[in-house]
Amino acid sequence: MIERGKFIVIEGTDASGKTTQFELMQQKMEAEIGQIMIADFPRYYNSVWGKVIGQLLKGDHGDFISVTPYLTALPYMIDQYTWSRDEGWPHQAKGGWILSNRYFTSNVHQVAKLEEDRRAKFRDWIWTSGYDELGILKPDLVLFMDVPPEVGQELNQKKKSRSYLEGKKSDLAESNSAHQQAAYEEYHYMVQNEKSWVRVACVTERQIDTPETIHERAWDLVKGRFEQLGK
Repeated sequence: MIERGKFIVIEGTDASGKTTQFELMQQKMEAEIGQIMIADFPRYYNSVWGKVIGQLLKGDHGDFISVTPYLTALPYMIDQYTWSRDEGWPHQAKGGWILSNRYFTSNVHQVAKLEEDRRAKFRDWIWTSGYDELGILKPDLVLFMDVPPEVGQELNQKKKSRSYLEGKKSDLAESNSAHQQAAYEEYHYMVQNEKSWVRVACVTERQIDTPETIHERAWDLVKGRFEQLGK
């Protein structure tokens, strides 16, 4: 019987260095494990639903932040469901490992849109409807890149232009400081309440650590979680 491969997700608030850590982790996993499947969400450029998400974040359909998350979460869910059905589940079933830059786990941002007294109900709905009802592939490990929002906003100004924003520096979520703080707090909630979520410290005395230092911390956590990598 083929052992099921593991699914690892890189998560974090906007401008927390997720993409850099994703690239470093990809290189390390390929060196240690061999060929892996990689994914990057939302799939702005190669998914019908990913393109819709890009439009929403750009503001093409109004104020995306103020719309109820019960609606704004749906395009993300469908994008991730179709990927799970067509690519994720079949690859993992064959024993393949998967690494993703963001994923269904980023619905932390949808939870953060709500007042605190409404978040528990939405958490129950979003995670149950996604993983249990739709059958979206559930990660084995989520690495939360912990960069406080005030540091992340400074880093966000240094980001290169992204084509889905058509020249804009930030999308609606990135430019909303209150939302970024709420999302940061929700990420910490997930680390404290979900065994598959772990925190990777990225900042020392308000200064971002080097990508290599952060990667070493992340890789140590991965090795500690999976016996295959500890040998």
